[in-house]
Amino acid sequence: MGFLKIFLSLLINATSSLLLIYCIMSWFVSPDFPLRQWLDGFMNQLLDPIRRIMPDFGMFDFSPIILMLILQLLQRFVNRM
Repeated sequence: MGFLKIFLSLLINATSSLLLIYCIMSWFVSPDFPLRQWLDGFMNQLLDPIRRIMPDFGMFDFSPIILMLILQLLQRFVNRM
């Protein structure tokens, strides 16, 4: 059980870190930059289901915030295991 808890915790933390990098890069880095393209492809797999459920807020995308909240809830669940 200890290995699973550590693995899940590392996975959640890595995903949270990548999400933060994704958000920052979306403001400052060109969409043609190879790392940004890879990160967009990876994060869109996680964000697209949330975007389909949420209503459209025009130019504002709240799906990264929702994903971060979900990851924090998962982290709390893993910590209580």
